[in-house]
Amino acid sequence: MQCSQRVLFLSTLGYRMRKKRQFSRRFVVLFPALIFFTVMFITVKNYYDSVNRNIAEEYDRINTTLTRSIKILTALEYSFSSYTDDGYSILSNHNTKIENGLCSIWPIDPLLRAEGKVPDQPEVDINYMLIGMTELCEVNSELNLRVSNKSGFAPSLSFLHDIEPFMVGILYIDKHGYAITSPDSYASSFSLELLDTLKARPFWQKTASSPGKVTFSGPGYEFNVGIVNNESRYSLSIPVFEHSEHQGMLMMTLDSNVLLQNKKQLGGQIHLANLNSALPDNALLVTNIDLPTLDDTHALYYGFSWKKELQNFVSYERYSVIAAVFIYLLSTFTLFLVNTRTERQYFKELATRDPMTGLLNRRGMQAVWRNKISKKKIALAVFDIDDFKVINDTYGHDVGDEAIKLVASCIRDNIRQCDVASRFGGEEFVITLYGDECDGMEKVLARVREAVNERSPQVVRHGFTISAGVVIREMGAGDSFDALFKAADDSLYQAKTSGKDKIVYCATSSCSR
Repeated sequence: MQCSQRVLFLSTLGYRMRKKRQFSRRFVVLFPALIFFTVMFITVKNYYDSVNRNIAEEYDRINTTLTRSIKILTALEYSFSSYTDDGYSILSNHNTKIENGLCSIWPIDPLLRAEGKVPDQPEVDINYMLIGMTELCEVNSELNLRVSNKSGFAPSLSFLHDIEPFMVGILYIDKHGYAITSPDSYASSFSLELLDTLKARPFWQKTASSPGKVTFSGPGYEFNVGIVNNESRYSLSIPVFEHSEHQGMLMMTLDSNVLLQNKKQLGGQIHLANLNSALPDNALLVTNIDLPTLDDTHALYYGFSWKKELQNFVSYERYSVIAAVFIYLLSTFTLFLVNTRTERQYFKELATRDPMTGLLNRRGMQAVWRNKISKKKIALAVFDIDDFKVINDTYGHDVGDEAIKLVASCIRDNIRQCDVASRFGGEEFVITLYGDECDGMEKVLARVREAVNERSPQVVRHGFTISAGVVIREMGAGDSFDALFKAADDSLYQAKTSGKDKIVYCATSSCSR
């Protein structure tokens, strides 16, 4: 009779299946590591894409800024080329000074109002200086009159030279030997020699040879201006023509430290470089500055640094890194906990199981024999191999062990899933059966005995037999395991002394025979 409900498998097969679910140490180490590196790979990929996107946006910002600066310079060039102010006196409201063979002219009061214009126009701060040969300070001299025609644009240079934080200054240099600078500190870099040799200077010749183009130069002294002497300084210059004749040049100086200051979160720094010079080894993402009106070979590049990039990565992706570490630790702990519980269960089962046969031992049987599905009756059967000592003495203990294993196999193959089998030691086996009717349990026990009789010749030539004592009780009778075991053992003794190879049922069993 088959049981209507399934119970825990207490056979060797079930035991081995549970054992296989234990994770190996390699798996406990490698699987969390695989998850960690997968999360980190995704994090690094996201960071890589973000850095490239931020660099591209920075490049666009710098190109846009340079384009705007070129427009300012081009607008000034148009004014210098197209307009003059014949009625303006350069010496009115200005200080003059002659020193080291040069004439310097600057506003008397840096806070001036526009005379003859809107009455309530507020004061504005202007900062410029005109510098040239000593003739510049002579009233109505040819140079003085020529400069007067252009000096009206000096306030415009002052207004525009610091309109952006990266703009350091703007100056106009004329071929007749004078310059208009803003701020006035630029004039301190001029010398009589520079003005005398102006037309022979490389920066002058390069700019003059590019009409309609803006020359991008730098860093530092590249064109020997004598003004820009800082490695972070670059300049935009454009020639000024009047009546198709080259008159001079306008130059705007830029501070690359401010222009290239990262607006995005980047580990490295963006740099400007002249492509005529060798780029550093850490230069990445080199991109030429390709603007329509720009006449020079410069490029932007990203200065890569492992240390700074790692620091930026940890700062930028700190939550993802923390999550990856947390997942790694959690998965490792979880697998370790599962292994620990599996091992604990393994040793717990090991303490209740016979190592030779895989059946329960006495302790295991006592622990589970009553923890079963609800049935009306319970049977306790004690089996014993007949003449087992003779088998050991005749064939040896190895054959005796094989006989024990065979009996265990016959029991496993013939009991039901709801029944429990155990080996109590030596050649003694105990089976607990559960059912509603006695006939079903008796048939199970008979199958076990017949199976041993049939298969035992596989172990010893003439085979061997088993005997059993059985006691059957109602489930609610309240009998203890020890009481039932003693009753079944007494019946086994009767089977042994009355001919062996038989099953004897206790006279006090609940089933009538």
